[in-house]
Amino acid sequence: MKKAFAVLIFLIVSFSVYGQSGSVVTLDAAISNAALQIQDRLDQGTGIIVYQFLSQDSRLSEYILKELFNKLVNYHKFYVLDRSAQEVIDAEIDFQFNRSAGMISDDSLLSLTSRIGAGAIVTGSLEDIGNEYRFRIRVIGTETTMALVSYVGSVNKNDRRIRDLTKIEPNTGEKIGTGALNILLGLGSYIEGDISGGITLTTGYVIAAGLFVIEATLLDWDNPLVGVPATAGFAVAGVTLAYGFIRPFIYNYSPKMALVTDNIQPRIVLTSDRNLGFNLTYTINF
Repeated sequence: MKKAFAVLIFLIVSFSVYGQSGSVVTLDAAISNAALQIQDRLDQGTGIIVYQFLSQDSRLSEYILKELFNKLVNYHKFYVLDRSAQEVIDAEIDFQFNRSAGMISDDSLLSLTSRIGAGAIVTGSLEDIGNEYRFRIRVIGTETTMALVSYVGSVNKNDRRIRDLTKIEPNTGEKIGTGALNILLGLGSYIEGDISGGITLTTGYVIAAGLFVIEATLLDWDNPLVGVPATAGFAVAGVTLAYGFIRPFIYNYSPKMALVTDNIQPRIVLTSDRNLGFNLTYTINF
């Protein structure tokens, strides 16, 4: 009975581990998982250099290296060599090797890192395998030349962090094209992924249309306010149209600046005192 119970527990744990290792996670989660595995496998006080990572984009590779470096430093378990040590290796590689082939071989890196007191070197890669990315981290001992840690994880293909880091900024022609499409209720911004910008533009056009409807349906020809809503509608439509063309330039230059403009909230207020009238106000929240 006890033997059968032990086998059952073993199977449950095995399936649980399999499920965790085979799950698809975010990029940041994969980095954290790799760092935890390094922490568990390496000895206290080991000298580590987080050196090389290969991906589809240099910004993405640099982000992963920095995040992994910071996590290992904050464990306070290792002696993590800083950027100055990496620059020493870079200078030596530039002098001895040709970088045009891509990643430097493990043997070359091990011989160089051992000279500056590193007991282990961390390298990795992010590979597009179709429906997901395969995230790999390896830690190799400089003295034994053995793989001390090998982490492999699956990263979501639609991970927002990866999209942001690998985003290619549109050229001037593409921005103008987005601005032209913004005439259609902000369609260009929606296509570009600038949802808040699209909503802002849609709101502007809806307000302008509402003013035209007020002019056409609520005011008689002898009303002293005839022409006021239409004039305001043309003004709102004109401002929205102009903003639709400059929005792609603002958004791609600085999303934070675009966020400020998103907080511009137009309001139409119908006053009902002795002289009827319309007030069109804009409120900017910071």
